Amino acid sequence: MITHDLGVIAETADRVAVMYAGRIIEAGPVRAIFRAPAHPYTRALLESIPGGRPGQRLHAIEGSVPMLDALPPGCAFNPRCPDRFERCTAEPPPAYPVGAGHSARCYLHDVPLQPGAPGTTTGDHAAR
Repeated sequence: MITHDLGVIAETADRVAVMYAGRIIEAGPVRAIFRAPAHPYTRALLESIPGGRPGQRLHAIEGSVPMLDALPPGCAFNPRCPDRFERCTAEPPPAYPVGAGHSARCYLHDVPLQPGAPGTTTGDHAAR
């Protein structure tokens, strides 16, 4: 099934692949991804779901989706990513295991990345 409706995914699927700019950037069990999204795009997507208090503003993902024929170098999400660092703009990241059957294409999961180490921007990303 292909859908933009995360509610449908939550109710009907066991596994999900999250795509950005035509590439799978996170894949795994639905419950694991909804509980602990491992890619900054997945986190932002889940934060933008309506359902808060009436009148509360929805979270918007800053920037614009890139043209598929003119993707930025590195991770395609890097121009919009609040966690990006230099390596993100060099080459697309491989899929890193982040849990049982759960992977994310994000350098934040390149072990051993420690809080405060070069390449980190805020906090303990490995725990997200």
